Amino acid sequence: MLGHADVERRFLNSLRDRSLHHAWLLHGPSGIGKAMLAGRLAAAYLCERSRAEAGATACGECHACHMLQAGSHPDYLQVGRIEGKRDINVEQVRSLLSFLALSGAESERRVVLLDDASSMNLQASNALLKGLEEPAAGSLLLIVCDDLVRLPATVRSRCMLERMATLSDDDCRAVLEGLGLEGRVLELALMLADGRPGRMACLADEEVAGALLDWRDLTRDLGRADIGALQDWLMRHVQRVPHALLADTVLRGLEPALQQQGGFDARDRLMQHAWELAVWPQRVVRQSLRVAPTLLSHLLSLRVALRALEGS
Repeated sequence: MLGHADVERRFLNSLRDRSLHHAWLLHGPSGIGKAMLAGRLAAAYLCERSRAEAGATACGECHACHMLQAGSHPDYLQVGRIEGKRDINVEQVRSLLSFLALSGAESERRVVLLDDASSMNLQASNALLKGLEEPAAGSLLLIVCDDLVRLPATVRSRCMLERMATLSDDDCRAVLEGLGLEGRVLELALMLADGRPGRMACLADEEVAGALLDWRDLTRDLGRADIGALQDWLMRHVQRVPHALLADTVLRGLEPALQQQGGFDARDRLMQHAWELAVWPQRVVRQSLRVAPTLLSHLLSLRVALRALEGS
């Protein structure tokens, strides 16, 4: 586990000292390994050897560790946003609270990993609050959150908050190389990762990696880009490549233009369109926008703004 040894150490020390808080909230940017770390903490909590040697990491060899690795541990539950849904709903939260209230099957300990917690709707957050106020003995709730501000203050205040930072360049490279990325794909992944290698895991798929490399080439000089080629790429690939990576690739290509001198109005217009592209991936989800047409519209607006800047 690269980059987050301090958080893991604090958890294990609390476990050793029998002062472990019942709810840990791991928050920070996406793609830095928060859910992976939460899984390690859950394993340490449930591990038979760790129970005997309080404060140790999971051994990976006991019956509890084997069940956890196989996804069959009866005292572990992972909850997150269901694919195709906009949020985590109240029924999911009530289910996880009922699970935590049960007696453990293998020991007195139960663990729930609540992933993508910032996507809970208001009813779900309110339901979770009740569970945080009245924790069952032996229960542990590990909450993973990308956007801490979207969680109610009442929820945040009842958790052990652990801020997780982006990875260093060396750690980021190590993770990406561990995914098997190399050559031009590794170069592109390092450029876009920005300390969050997890968001580049999709590039382990050769087709996705090739498509994103083509996208970078097509949008490198957006002011002179071939609109027909862009439309063709969107028709073939837009559903496979993460939308945030598409936007980030274009924005990286715009950096030289954003730094050059030019008329104030033209620069301001370009920056406004760049910002609209930056928030486009979130709007696609929240407003159910049509992906290809809205992205192409942003690209055309940027193309016009770039030409205006060149002529100013």
